[in-house]
Amino acid sequence: MSLRATHWASTALALSLLALPASAAAQDESAIPSANGEGVAGEPVEAPPEKSRQFKGALKQLKKKEWALGSLSLSKVLQDFEQEYFHTEVRFYLAYALEQMGMNYSALEEYNRFLVGVDSDHKLVPQALKQAISLGRQMNAGWILAPGLARLDTSKVTSGYQGPAMFWVGKHWYDQRNWALAKAYLSLVPKGTSYYAEARMLEGISLVRESNPAESIAPLAAALAAADKSSTTTNVWEVANLNLGRTYYSIGNFERAIEHFEATPRSSPLWFESLYEAAWAYFRIGRLSGALSHLQTVDSPFFDNVYHPDATLLRTLLFYYLCKYVDGQVMLNEFTAEHYAIAKDLDRAISAADKDPGKLFDSLYAWKSARKEGGIPLPEPVKQFFATDESLLRIGDYVAGIDAEMASIGRGRTGWERSSLRRDLDAALTARKDAATSGKGREVLARLRGMHVNLGEHLGNAELYKIEMITAEKNIYDAAYRGNLMEKMAKRGLDRSVPEGYRYWPFEGEYWVDEIGWYEVNTINECLMIKK
Repeated sequence: MSLRATHWASTALALSLLALPASAAAQDESAIPSANGEGVAGEPVEAPPEKSRQFKGALKQLKKKEWALGSLSLSKVLQDFEQEYFHTEVRFYLAYALEQMGMNYSALEEYNRFLVGVDSDHKLVPQALKQAISLGRQMNAGWILAPGLARLDTSKVTSGYQGPAMFWVGKHWYDQRNWALAKAYLSLVPKGTSYYAEARMLEGISLVRESNPAESIAPLAAALAAADKSSTTTNVWEVANLNLGRTYYSIGNFERAIEHFEATPRSSPLWFESLYEAAWAYFRIGRLSGALSHLQTVDSPFFDNVYHPDATLLRTLLFYYLCKYVDGQVMLNEFTAEHYAIAKDLDRAISAADKDPGKLFDSLYAWKSARKEGGIPLPEPVKQFFATDESLLRIGDYVAGIDAEMASIGRGRTGWERSSLRRDLDAALTARKDAATSGKGREVLARLRGMHVNLGEHLGNAELYKIEMITAEKNIYDAAYRGNLMEKMAKRGLDRSVPEGYRYWPFEGEYWVDEIGWYEVNTINECLMIKK
């Protein structure tokens, strides 16, 4: 079979596994579910072993809503290897009991254990999915359930729960860079749910990652249409809009790209990024003044602590095109002086994070949540690079919630806090904390490595640009000395194209005034001055 045929066969298989039923029977969530029932029609079912007295007693305690006693009894069943057949089932009942006790973090861990170990055709799966998804949605922690949900038959997910379940699993595969499965699950998120806009956005980005930018326009546009632009709790509209601009840029439609980049609200944390990317689009269509005006804002004092070596080097390139060689050399000297120091700090941070990635997470969470120092020291501009990474807060707040629940249990005086169940839950929650913080720390570490490599390349290019600037300036002086300056003059002119609705501004030295003061910028095209 050819590689193309194999790809399509795999995709078809994934989609067939994801098929959802037209309807599903509703269940009474208030009742404690039962695992009794017949097997699949037409298939012989091996008779299960007899439930132990301990297990039967635990179920009676749950029916009486004696949650603490029932949880301890279920814990004893888990320690009975002769009852191993029922251990997965016990996990669900234990999760249910813990949830009723208000121990949501512990309950979610037990729901996760159930989903990871259960067969898709187990009688408790539909009820467990409803309970687990409801709790995961309440706690904004679907990422914990995603690996277990990913291995189950999605037809078990009843109507009303498909939105979060399909989104969490799709996001799980997206984070794993499995674009085919990510798209398949994300496409199943129903329209009208709160997850729909972000699902379409991630579906579009997955297509871009697969080098299909033209096909990504439709899902990104759908995300833009479905997202709430005025929302104060999510930035889906802004991220979808930015990615739609990037998509148009990648296919060469720079005018449409500029429309989306410039639609980013000034109040958005992504405004800086949009200005920089709009500058590249203006540069690609030859409108140097448009590019320079956007980069003038990027390099303003308002963005002093933002990490943007690419923007500064693009601005230097524009100065080169405008024959501003002296100013360009000053910018390059300032760039290397600042960024060699940042490169050193990054190198130290990467070395420390190699030993303990969790401390890297601690550093960024402390900064993002309370603007405090903690963990591994990072340069301020580098920390600003992670200002829009909301998963830092989600994971950090979840870890803080685990700590609070564990501390609350420790303050108990009923004897439950000294049980083997409590020790098992503590171990599970501690492992969850370590996995979450270390995992995010490794993700950040990978990004820091990429930043460090790119910065090294930028610094190398900056040194080459210095030579180019010096050489170009020397050539002008040499040409002037020989009297043939016109032969060496750059054949460039001032960009006078003005979009409809805009006023022409000659850029002949202006003052920009705002709440932080003023500064002067000289944007005269010196190529024209040479001609004079």
